Amino acid sequence: MINVTCAVIRNEDNEILVVQRGEKTDHPFKWEFPGGKVVPGECEEDCIIREIAEELSMDVVIYRKLEPVIYDYVHKQINLIPFVCDTLDEMPILSEHTDYKWISPETLFSVDFSEADVLVAHRYLESVNESTITNEMIPETDRSLADD
Repeated sequence: MINVTCAVIRNEDNEILVVQRGEKTDHPFKWEFPGGKVVPGECEEDCIIREIAEELSMDVVIYRKLEPVIYDYVHKQINLIPFVCDTLDEMPILSEHTDYKWISPETLFSVDFSEADVLVAHRYLESVNESTITNEMIPETDRSLADD
């Protein structure tokens, strides 16, 4: 089991940052919430701040931690630890990803996320109790993941 942190980064317009993985990664061209592996001796909070600075050259402030997502990708099992973070930075500088975009919470389910990140999106929306998100707006394939 690999401990990995990720950040649901919000800007001042309440948009969320998502980043796209490269061609030579485990999940080519899938979108994700940025983050990375916890190194030995590092706490989860320090990990997410370090990863965001390294991958995106952005400063974030942790708002809260969400319930972790355990996901089995067959070739690896991860314990994905999501943090809701805020930033005043507008443009990330990509060092590991091929693209980024700021999206509204209502459009999270239109993003082609890797499987574990779909579950993080559900957790985030549940945590903020988005009244604009209804079950009908969630694609059928994602509804089954949300119910797990």
